[in-house]
Amino acid sequence: MIEQQNICKKCILPDGFLGVQLNSVGECDFCSDPNHKNINWFRIIIDQERRKYALVDWDKIVKEMQKNHGNVQYDCILGYSGGKDSTALLDYLVYDLGLSPLAVTSDTGFMTDIAKDNMRDTLAQIQVDHVLIEDCIPTFTKLYKWHFFHHNSNEMFLARNICDYCSDLIHSIVVKEAIKREIPYVLFGYSPDQIARYFFEMPREEVIEEWMPELVLNATVFDGSDHKWYLTQEEINSGKLPRVLLPYHVIPYREQDIIELVETKNYIKKGHADPLLTNCNIVHAATFYDFNRYGGILYAYQYAELVRQNPESRKKWLRTLKMSAPLILENNFKREEVNAFLNQIGVSQEEIIAQINKQLEQDPNKNQIQANIDMFRKKRKARAPIPVSN
Repeated sequence: MIEQQNICKKCILPDGFLGVQLNSVGECDFCSDPNHKNINWFRIIIDQERRKYALVDWDKIVKEMQKNHGNVQYDCILGYSGGKDSTALLDYLVYDLGLSPLAVTSDTGFMTDIAKDNMRDTLAQIQVDHVLIEDCIPTFTKLYKWHFFHHNSNEMFLARNICDYCSDLIHSIVVKEAIKREIPYVLFGYSPDQIARYFFEMPREEVIEEWMPELVLNATVFDGSDHKWYLTQEEINSGKLPRVLLPYHVIPYREQDIIELVETKNYIKKGHADPLLTNCNIVHAATFYDFNRYGGILYAYQYAELVRQNPESRKKWLRTLKMSAPLILENNFKREEVNAFLNQIGVSQEEIIAQINKQLEQDPNKNQIQANIDMFRKKRKARAPIPVSN
């Protein structure tokens, strides 16, 4: 049962949550200090001048694409996931801007059936070419398994770490397609709140320096068949490296409007625009790992920030936490998806739990983590005896 005195009185973060502490008046570090940050979460504020400059840049790029439209086969590439944001962005590019994008999907091997259904329904209506890249699946599988068994941090969530490595690989695969086809712009549908690493554009320097992680080069489990999915020095030096842009960081974005658009146009079935339904199965498995390892989940930071922006929502998010926590801890939330993921990477739930316990034993914050897990875990009522018929 959740004890209110162990939860920040202004948001929903528990005491001892990966270094988060409550002060003498019951406020967490983030609520008592707006500038507080840690490795998992920090508030990023983009000033209006920077936003204005980026919007001017985007408008110039749109005019350039429209000017060349008809003289090239594709005006840009869109990284297409089947989620609401990339689907709405595809609609915007085709119908509002009059462009011809090439939709490119890098299949990780763990895309949800709903995401695939969304793609099929959308592409049946928006007539654009679509490239589905599936040969990379073995590399993604190796990457995920490596992280589940080599993640060794008392400070950073597995979900945060694995998502960064996964997204870098996805970005690299899509950019390689652009280089091959000499397409100058690659777009991704990241929402305005997804600015932890990039704002509007992924800088060339970071693309070159960060997208080929050392672990892929040095870990023996990876070989040339995996290296080929990352940018090569030849590709970097080719002069064909596209600009990688995130339009939603500067153009109007309202989540409810996005949902209404994709549902009204029947791109996505009603109720299927929820990110929890289109998020890949790795996220669900990593969430199970993180709650049992750290006594919380990465999304708690995001939900806590929503509460700070709208204090009246605190009761709703506390209720959500209370209902979802025991399900996640016992692998009863998205259980089928989590088990399918574990089966595909060739490990059992018992092996994952053993790995978690091994790491937890060495964590100096072990007692606080265990206390939070016990607080969130649902106390089951004793089952009433079954009456015996005479």
